[in-house]
Amino acid sequence: RREGVTTVRDQATFRSMKHVAAYMLAVLGGKESPTAADLKTILAAVDAKADDASLDLVIKELSGKDIATVIAEGSTKLVSMGGGGGGGGMA
Repeated sequence: RREGVTTVRDQATFRSMKHVAAYMLAVLGGKESPTAADLKTILAAVDAKADDASLDLVIKELSGKDIATVIAEGSTKLVSMGGGGGGGGMA
């Protein structure tokens, strides 16, 4: 169990995010259509285990999409969430 990951849903999200990150790294590294093997190689380089179901889902959802567009679309969704309050200024 990872620190800060408290629920089953949080644990599933944490596991899938590493697969998304590996996909994005592969694309940044020049792979237009990363394969599961490509992502497993990236994850193995940092001693992370790959989950085949998560890999398949990430590849299915991101395959053929422009990563910059996906990030931009996701960023607009984050704006609606607002941010936490920053502490007050120093007196």
